[in-house]
Amino acid sequence: MRLARLTQRKEFLAAAEHGRRFRSSAFMAQVRDAAPDEPRKDGGPVALRLGLTASRKTGNAVKRNRIRRRLREAAKQALASQSERPCDIVVVARSDVLTAQFKTLVADLSIAIDRAKPHKPREATFADRRRPLPKRGAPSQA
Repeated sequence: MRLARLTQRKEFLAAAEHGRRFRSSAFMAQVRDAAPDEPRKDGGPVALRLGLTASRKTGNAVKRNRIRRRLREAAKQALASQSERPCDIVVVARSDVLTAQFKTLVADLSIAIDRAKPHKPREATFADRRRPLPKRGAPSQA
């Protein structure tokens, strides 16, 4: 069985912005539920789609490809029974995927959909509360 894939950047960003998150020692899963009546751009039925991300921080190209292969195979086994569920799953890999037991990856991926926590809105940081710098040449207000 082949899982449908997320291919466009905006689909990954939508899952990151509006999805729920599940953290594991080996990866972070972002799950975005799709509305049953939401049409897909490719015209296909609304079903589970998978997107994998492995950044350069996880290792060189050989390691990143091995990480993606392991996660893709684990997702096939873990999500086979839920392939008709209308949602998008983005898996952001960590380097621990290479050393984790395969059974652990499968178990974590299978519960990622159900236990993904709601995304918290971003709180204002110190940089957001600072006063903007005055423009050059403008008189100071002090």
